[in-house]
Amino acid sequence: MSALPKTDDPKEKLGDFMTTPVKSVDVNATIQEAAKQMDAKNISALITTENGKHIGIVTERDFTRKVVAEGLSPADPISKIMSTPLYTMDKNQHIFEAVEFMTDKNTRHITVTENDDVVGILTIKNTFSYYMRLFGLEL
Repeated sequence: MSALPKTDDPKEKLGDFMTTPVKSVDVNATIQEAAKQMDAKNISALITTENGKHIGIVTERDFTRKVVAEGLSPADPISKIMSTPLYTMDKNQHIFEAVEFMTDKNTRHITVTENDDVVGILTIKNTFSYYMRLFGLEL
């Protein structure tokens, strides 16, 4: 990992950029139910749960690469297309660490935790806020 920017700014932690609350779907829900939920909430990902535990993620990319490309049925369970394990980072880690991690793992989503509990999700879109602030271009 490269050296992090030298700063004491507490506003550069994942918790300052993550999206909350986390939206989730049970692994037994259908692909169509998950897609409808994502559309209604205008979100790019859902955390999948089993017995109340966060176990995976389903993203827009999964719908194109797994459902459409492989010809799965909208009636199939979301568990057929979810990705596991979850990529997680603590909410107090520096956002730059997340950007590097996302690049290294070729992912657009990281589950953000506090004391091992999921408290948010960081998307590639959230990282733009960091760069906007870094370059003095806050919205």
